[in-house]
Amino acid sequence: MIREKYEQEGLSIAQISSQILCSKDAVRHALKAEGVVIREPGKHHGHPSQPKYGDHYRNGKLIRHLGETRVRRTVLEMKEAGLSLRQIAKFLDQIGVPTKCRGKKWHPEMVKRILLATDQSDFEPETKGGMESPRSVNNK
Repeated sequence: MIREKYEQEGLSIAQISSQILCSKDAVRHALKAEGVVIREPGKHHGHPSQPKYGDHYRNGKLIRHLGETRVRRTVLEMKEAGLSLRQIAKFLDQIGVPTKCRGKKWHPEMVKRILLATDQSDFEPETKGGMESPRSVNNK
């Protein structure tokens, strides 16, 4: 049972220990006793807790969010036009674009993260009238 949760479900030792109400050390020892190779700490297990701006989880699958993808494209175009990270963040706040953490203001660091995670291949043709692209991000 512990092995399945760790290897197949991708849960961390901490997540398993909270589910079965025992210590992390007990889970770690049980996994080692079964010959399971323990993952490096700090690495995500399965998928990151929060997908990048432009992606969302729906029914357990990572999908493209078209509205956020448009924002990513606009941020990239603004940066290529010579605007600073601070100017872009201020503009996004002024026009009311929501962040991933709803209600928080845009910061230059958030804009920088979008730019670092953005690739021109992220911008596929969009579907009409929908919130999401029919293509699963997992197939990338």
